[in-house]
Amino acid sequence: MIAHPVTAHRQTRHLSDGRSEPGSWHWPDRDAVQVYARLFLVIAVLFVAGYGGANWLAGHRESPLRLYLQAELAIPFVPEMIWVYLSINLLFALPLFRLRTQELTLLGRRMIVTTVIAVAFFLLAPTALGFARQPAGSDLASVYQLLYVLDAPYNCAPSLHVAYASQIILALAHRGPYRLRAALALWLLLIMASTVLTHQHHLLDLAGGLLLTASTRLATARRGEGAGGALLRPRRMVSHAAGADR
Repeated sequence: MIAHPVTAHRQTRHLSDGRSEPGSWHWPDRDAVQVYARLFLVIAVLFVAGYGGANWLAGHRESPLRLYLQAELAIPFVPEMIWVYLSINLLFALPLFRLRTQELTLLGRRMIVTTVIAVAFFLLAPTALGFARQPAGSDLASVYQLLYVLDAPYNCAPSLHVAYASQIILALAHRGPYRLRAALALWLLLIMASTVLTHQHHLLDLAGGLLLTASTRLATARRGEGAGGALLRPRRMVSHAAGADR
């Protein structure tokens, strides 16, 4: 008996365990939520302890590094870009609705490695922000006040904000259609712009965040490549860094 083409197509939209096909949007199951919650908890603890501790130490250093050009200090302050800056919180939730449990685990591990490496840089080479923090307008004053309380003007390079955003966006874009990849790329560009226009980072910090994401993805290439496999095949190396299968 030959299955009807429409029925066969519908059946291929689900895996044998009832989960959605790779690369499709879906409601997360309990296993995925539990796995992602555990990984997110580890990342949160590392971030609070590592990032916060390094920020405190940097504030007590006599001469933290200032990795920016004087010309960058002329970049305007655009208070409204804080909403784009904070959109990373929405970005953190989206993997649950697109990635399978195995992919969530890989993303979580990559972000843990990203956090550990970034904190190591913060401790070894503390940096300070070149922008003088200024009050926003009355409508956004409370938002910026909270941001300044939680985030001291240190730990600039590499930008964890950019590293986290690029890790998640590359994972979401994997096997996605062109329109989705284009929309996610635009979102990443806006987030990167927001870190500068809210005077939270400098240009070199952004480059460091992207480099950290690329190197972490290479170091945690999928099984079958091996640590040296991707490095010995440049096209595969680029493929892994871009999050696309060859």
